[in-house]
Amino acid sequence: MFMAVVSPLGAVEVIDPSEIQTGDTGLCITEVEGGELLEIPVRVLGVLGSSQPRGDLVIVRLEHPRFEETGVAAGMSGSPVYIGGRLLGALAYSWSFATEPIAGVTPFVHMEGLAEGEDRVQAGVGSRPDLVELAEAQRQARLPEFVLDWLLPEGVGGSRLLPVAIGSGGVVGALPQDGWPAMAWRRMGWAASPVGGARHDGIERGDLEPGAMVAGVLVSGDAFLAAGGTVTEVRDGSVWAFGHPFLGTGDIRMPLARASVVTILPSLANSFKMFNVGETIGTLRSDRTHGVWGRFGEAPALLPMKVSVGATNYSYGLIDHPMLTPLLAGFMVNASHAVHGRTLGLQTVDLQLQIDFSDGAVLHLDQIFQGADSVVQGAAWTTAVLGYLSASVFTSPRMDSLTVNVDAKNGLRGATIIDVVPERRKLAPGETLRLRVRLRREGGTIESLEIPIEVPINLGEGRLDVVVADGASWAVYDLGARPFRPASFSDELRLLGRLRSSGTLVAAFERAGTSVVLPGGTVAAPVGVVASLQAALGPHVPTAAYRVLGKVETETVGPVLGAARIKLDIRRRPGWTEEGS
Repeated sequence: MFMAVVSPLGAVEVIDPSEIQTGDTGLCITEVEGGELLEIPVRVLGVLGSSQPRGDLVIVRLEHPRFEETGVAAGMSGSPVYIGGRLLGALAYSWSFATEPIAGVTPFVHMEGLAEGEDRVQAGVGSRPDLVELAEAQRQARLPEFVLDWLLPEGVGGSRLLPVAIGSGGVVGALPQDGWPAMAWRRMGWAASPVGGARHDGIERGDLEPGAMVAGVLVSGDAFLAAGGTVTEVRDGSVWAFGHPFLGTGDIRMPLARASVVTILPSLANSFKMFNVGETIGTLRSDRTHGVWGRFGEAPALLPMKVSVGATNYSYGLIDHPMLTPLLAGFMVNASHAVHGRTLGLQTVDLQLQIDFSDGAVLHLDQIFQGADSVVQGAAWTTAVLGYLSASVFTSPRMDSLTVNVDAKNGLRGATIIDVVPERRKLAPGETLRLRVRLRREGGTIESLEIPIEVPINLGEGRLDVVVADGASWAVYDLGARPFRPASFSDELRLLGRLRSSGTLVAAFERAGTSVVLPGGTVAAPVGVVASLQAALGPHVPTAAYRVLGKVETETVGPVLGAARIKLDIRRRPGWTEEGS
């Protein structure tokens, strides 16, 4: 029977890797079926140095018949390894398709520092793209790839070679093996545990000891998503686990739950533990190079999310994290639709997103997608909006809830603008102009609609343009032609509010006139004033060449694509004042 050497403080004595010799033997402890803590003999093969500070690994071989078959499995991350009764570290690394059960051990002398600075402020998402770039990617139906490369660039999962076992259940079912979500999981280094994730309430905190299975909860409610790993050490109300980063996000607030192993599934690529997840017992607070660390006690609150697919409603709780929350929200939109409706074939999806904030602010956005990947496009759009807000540089109120309504209809319901014809081209201030817009529907049907728009009453004579465009195209044009520099988080919400659905036709009057873009708004100014400002503030002061003098929006049936610009002539009338006088 294994006996640990206990220090006067009650903690297991730790051995430094410099004391390790090739051929040393010891034990690795990991939980298997029925809650059994299996003692696995190990033999040290050597210490693998690294060019990185504190990057050395102790390479061991598992000397147990069972692991000759399975190799080192995902979910064993964190399993403590003892040499001579002293704690060496956490089993943390393995190699796909390896023919022997050889693993890398993260020294615990490096893991101990995970508890330092536990009150550090959580870092946000990295630099974000301009909103016009996101809008253009959405209009071109390439948003999933765009968002993935932004939030999860290649290599984001670090050098970890032993995947994180992700248990899933409820609406999610098994994690998808292809498509945009699957690519995200692979970049994060997650391995699906297809039958894991079901709640198991018989597991108690008292069972938690080195070698026991634990999980970090990502999603709860009508779906369950959790990252499984193994406890390396428990002391003074703290727990160390994994031996490698979950994602390497730094400070984190993730619910920590006890878990139990169902079985270990052998795989030629990556074997993994199937596991059930119990009640939360604390909070994981640190996610860094050498593992994760947390404390027992109250678990952090999850962000409520409701998804409606037709008449079916789902409720979830998501981890509150600047990178994970946007990704998981998009995944839950995709998963909710997949369990309710079809995942293949041509569809038109109307998606409504609402975010409620703790200060009472509300952001409500609509968008329509069509095509074989319309649901995936809608899920990525949800991720893009949340990711954009998460990367804000301004102090922001807490998100209180997310609400997403998905209305999917079979077939393509889109239309293309054929032409826009005004009833006349010479107008007086205060008159109403009627625009006839002809649309060609999918299948070739031609239809037309009329858009009335009133000329501003104080408008001076001269050229006036009217622009007619679908909402998505208008948003791309408007954001590019009239940039906006937010000066607060409220301004960020106003900026996002300029996004428009392609199920809307926008008609707007524009007139040439330079404006200077300042934080929080724009100021109309003569050319000479603009030149003076650029001389004082630098040549890169943003400007807008056209001003919008009036705008109307008309809802359409299904998405529309196209735009037109028409020149008009405003006549002077006796008694009318000049614009701005």
